[in-house]
Amino acid sequence: MKNRLIIILSTLFLLSSCNDILNIEPDGRSTLEKVFQDPETTAKYLSTCYNNLPQKGYWYFFWNNIPIAISDESWDCDDAQGLQIAQFYKGNASSNKHPLEEPNAPDWDGLYWTKYWKQIRFINVFLSNIPSATVESEEQRDRFTAEAHVLRAYFYLQLIKWYGNLPVLTEPIPVDYDYSKLRKNSFEECARQIVADCDAAIASNNLPWRITSEVEIRRMTKAIACAIRSEASLWAASPRFNDGKDLWEWAYQVNKESLDMLLSHGYELYTHINNPSLYKTAYEEYFIETADLRENPRDKETIWQGHQKTASHFVIRGLPVQGGGYMAGAVPTQELVDAYDMLATGKPVLNLAKPYNDETKLQPNYNPGSGYDPQNPYEGRDPRFYASIHFNGSTVLVNGTPIKVETFVGGNCGISNDRSHTRTGYYNRKYMHPEAGQLRPQDDGLWKHYRLGAVYLNAAEAAAQTGRTEEAMKYVNTIRHRAGFSPSVDIKANSKEEAVLYVRHERQVELCYEEYRYFDTRRWCKPDEDNTCEKFSTGMRITRNGDNTFSYQRVLVGTLSTETPSKMSYEKKYHLLPIPLDEVSKLESQTGTSWQNTGW
Repeated sequence: MKNRLIIILSTLFLLSSCNDILNIEPDGRSTLEKVFQDPETTAKYLSTCYNNLPQKGYWYFFWNNIPIAISDESWDCDDAQGLQIAQFYKGNASSNKHPLEEPNAPDWDGLYWTKYWKQIRFINVFLSNIPSATVESEEQRDRFTAEAHVLRAYFYLQLIKWYGNLPVLTEPIPVDYDYSKLRKNSFEECARQIVADCDAAIASNNLPWRITSEVEIRRMTKAIACAIRSEASLWAASPRFNDGKDLWEWAYQVNKESLDMLLSHGYELYTHINNPSLYKTAYEEYFIETADLRENPRDKETIWQGHQKTASHFVIRGLPVQGGGYMAGAVPTQELVDAYDMLATGKPVLNLAKPYNDETKLQPNYNPGSGYDPQNPYEGRDPRFYASIHFNGSTVLVNGTPIKVETFVGGNCGISNDRSHTRTGYYNRKYMHPEAGQLRPQDDGLWKHYRLGAVYLNAAEAAAQTGRTEEAMKYVNTIRHRAGFSPSVDIKANSKEEAVLYVRHERQVELCYEEYRYFDTRRWCKPDEDNTCEKFSTGMRITRNGDNTFSYQRVLVGTLSTETPSKMSYEKKYHLLPIPLDEVSKLESQTGTSWQNTGW
């Protein structure tokens, strides 16, 4: 049989067979029949559907977490190395050469177009064959089917988040398929298919809600399906993707259902500190401790945890005083620091409606009555600030010895232009063990693909957008209580618009350094709007005075001129990744329609 899986799922998307995994040719009908006639090879075929799950964290080119480094919450200190992140800051990205579409090491993230379409092809083949496949039991068939639905939902969600609306393909491409009729589905249609896949998985009698064995550590669950459907509906309702339609009520219903299902099946926020000698807050401990796999786990918040550690965090995103490192990595910006509220009052440091009085963000618009003191900028802040960021005066343990971090000019961790020092006056702390260093190189936290805290905030955003302000604030305050805020300073919104601002603000803080900010600021834009929050990045230049007090000066990062942006990623074309140029050419030659994303 002539192999005609060209265009979408073969030649066009540069897909290979799974010969290297199963030693079969999946496009040959007789061979496929043999695969699905044997329980062992049926299970192996499902395993191919799990390939190419992203590692996240620092599994990008040369350990640069590109989505975090591009967003307004961070600046990467490899900016002078001429690598992908530096080129991206300068706007040297095209449909033919893009930092996230260039070939990297096999296990590194990127090349999403090729990898994820490949997985969807495998999954569609599996789902079309599993009803008649030979399996060990009907319970196994049901679970395998449910897992495949969750996987397809996940890969489709990642594709539309990165590239926008795409064709919805839920069946293997037949040999006589008319590719000239291929068209993109709307973003809403893509999202509804994702939700439908998740619903099919949740309806399974055999897919578990939680993984409780190391043997099954990577397998899909109903909880993961809930998180995926929550996110898909939220993205579809957002201004960038809703095509002018009001989809917020649908997004609210999906998110409310998802959150309620998770809560009813034992998921809850991580609130208890198990090691108070090392950690001051549950939030800090949560991102470092590995989720335990038990029927009644200590960590009930994690929905899906990464399974592979990166290189030691202190090496690739550490502080100079830790020793043995060579990269500061993606360091927090002043904009992220500004986002942390005052603990005593519960009030934002800046005016949320207009946080800055100028485009460069060098002139903060302070919120009266917050209690913030510009001369003591790191006093009395949200506990998540101290859990996530190293600042001038913070303490780091170096082989058990407390060392004070000095980011002032001439200090032991001061601003410098080499890759081991910060550009902003701050260093990242999230996911890093308090005793990280050469004596404890592998104790850092694993990536959280999905967690209950994010689903809470998804539901809060949908509730706020539908005018359910009290419900939205209830979710937000639940998150803030875990962080350490007293109920006496709970947030109250007087309008839908104010509730939306509060939710977005809370997402910026709670979900920092988890790749949400990159996508959030883009989906909140309209298609023709620049993402101006990324236009300029700032830091804090600190000078120690003769009396040992400090002077603080906000400074631009990545540019010497207010006329030149820090990051060209603010331009509207960077809302989405470009479809690789050779793929676009093939698509357009077959369909006669335009496929490339705007601006590329």
